[in-house]
Amino acid sequence: MTVKTNMEEQAELRVEPWMRGLLLLAGAYNLGWGFFIYHFPNSFYRWVSQTEQAAPSVIEWQGLGVLLFGAVYIALAIYPATLWYLLAVGVASKVVGAAWFYWIVLDGMATRQFLFHLIMNDLVWVVPFGIILARAFQVNQRKHHQVT
Repeated sequence: MTVKTNMEEQAELRVEPWMRGLLLLAGAYNLGWGFFIYHFPNSFYRWVSQTEQAAPSVIEWQGLGVLLFGAVYIALAIYPATLWYLLAVGVASKVVGAAWFYWIVLDGMATRQFLFHLIMNDLVWVVPFGIILARAFQVNQRKHHQVT
């Protein structure tokens, strides 16, 4: 049986630096993308839907939501174990948001641009966010049990 040193235990209790970096990247990306969607909803909608129709008003709200999650991901990069539950909401929003956009906004119409948008803005983040969420939750639980 091996006995772990205090440094080994500390290393097990942290969120890895790459996880924080990925959350910062996600935050910056979402801030930029949300800014674009909010300020240029017609350009975004016409590109993703491949129609000449004006964007529904809900697209601006989508932009605000993406901006909000950008700020949340940056906060998560700073306090991942404390705010782990916000990452759970972020993962759920990626899955539910993708389905909502497809069925409600695009009315089941899948263009190549929509698929690119879906993959790059939602699905590509689900697995790494899930890994980070599991680790942040684990760190939170261990710290909580050490205090009690």
